Amino acid sequence: MIVRGFMALSLAFFVACGGTEEGLRSGSPRHVVLISLDTTRADRLSPWGGEPELTPRLAALASESVVFLQASSPAPTTLAAHTSLLTGTPPRAHGVARNGFMVHPENVTMAEVLGEAGLQTLAVIGSFALESVFGLDQGFARYDEEFGLEYKPGLYDQNQRRAAEVTSRSLKLIDEAMSEGSSQGLFLFAHYFDPHAPYDPPDWALEERGLEVGERADLKEIAGVVMDQQERAAGVRLGPRWAFSNGLRAELLDGADGVATPGGERLARLYDAEVRYLDAELGRLLDGLAERGVLNDALLIITGDHGETFWEHGDFWNHGLGVYQTTLHVPLLIRMPGGGSGGRRISQPVSTLSVLPTVCGFLGLTQPEAAGGVDLIPAIGGRDLSPDWVVISEATQPVGEIERDQEWPNALKAKAVRRGRWKYILTPYLGNREELYDLIEDPGEQDNLLEAGDIDAMESASELRGELLRWTETHSPLPSRFNSAQADSILERLEALGYAGEDD
Repeated sequence: MIVRGFMALSLAFFVACGGTEEGLRSGSPRHVVLISLDTTRADRLSPWGGEPELTPRLAALASESVVFLQASSPAPTTLAAHTSLLTGTPPRAHGVARNGFMVHPENVTMAEVLGEAGLQTLAVIGSFALESVFGLDQGFARYDEEFGLEYKPGLYDQNQRRAAEVTSRSLKLIDEAMSEGSSQGLFLFAHYFDPHAPYDPPDWALEERGLEVGERADLKEIAGVVMDQQERAAGVRLGPRWAFSNGLRAELLDGADGVATPGGERLARLYDAEVRYLDAELGRLLDGLAERGVLNDALLIITGDHGETFWEHGDFWNHGLGVYQTTLHVPLLIRMPGGGSGGRRISQPVSTLSVLPTVCGFLGLTQPEAAGGVDLIPAIGGRDLSPDWVVISEATQPVGEIERDQEWPNALKAKAVRRGRWKYILTPYLGNREELYDLIEDPGEQDNLLEAGDIDAMESASELRGELLRWTETHSPLPSRFNSAQADSILERLEALGYAGEDD
């Protein structure tokens, strides 16, 4: 790795000239903090369209940060998206098709880059999906993955822990690292998982959102809501497991009217209460970083891996099956040391693939050769990104038969290409179903412009289809394999509890 100048930051100089690209590259932050909000829809957060009262700490932080209003995830599933975040490469390059696949050691992670540059590398993980058994711990000196909540039939679909534990462990690791090497910079990666199903927010968050103390929704209740929504859309009650294994039917996609069932409205309120709790713990982490003198010397980045469809499209209460904005649109903000350029809003579409190249740009490091994202420092400095820049994402579900005899497990799954206001979706396993949306006029993706046979729309779709083909031909995934560690562990516990063979 080539280091072009990892020197101590002169904070006053950085703030004084931080509004220009030259100024942004003139010095290096002492620390890097990367926070990931799992399953957190951007449109529930302020300033991405959510109400400030739901996420007051994030809203306050946004006023000190550069906010990217149209960031997308390369894949709407946890491990694939986070591997992209930490390597700057799409799934079709890094090889992790979905949860459970192994991260090939030839991938170069952000932790490896920053560790080689002299930072202490720390991670606190919120769910089993990112456990070190899958290899994403590459380059981290400490990878905290002690989960307080274990898999339980009908309740928790994987080992995980609450936001309060993530915050507390993050601050403890920082304290330990600073006591052992106070002159060394830090890289902290903190992963929060709470908005993921099931929904069991603390009582104070329930009361604040107008819900009863003790309200919750387990996986069985969520499955019932999914079936209610499927019945409303297409007169079928398939359930989430069927869709996970078999995919979406055209009638589900066509019949989804964007209207919630009563059960869905309740789930959304519980989801919001989880987001409210997450925001409070995010605030506690920020306060802890400030108290320790880390925050104002840090490059702080907050983003997400994917969102969650509620009732807007046929992939009800799911992430992975579809490539609509409900699951691809993620938050992305960057706070520079001292809050330089705070309040700037950038509306050009970008990908979280750009996080690693941007971190390297701020620190004066050469990014890994494979990293394919765009360094966002020019955009932060006021320059527009190329109008020809495209953002591509791919679905990770369904699983099973659709993956058989495919060189790439996601080959037949839905894919999305975005350029500016236009978004094209191709779903090969549904007979190469095509969709085109104008995200300025139709941000909810309800009006497929190709259905009317509009010539201009068809030409735009053809151009974006060509971009997708070129992207497919350009990328060759590193070899990977599915690691059944989670499934094997779950089966063992089910058998011990007498649940094996039951449909939970």
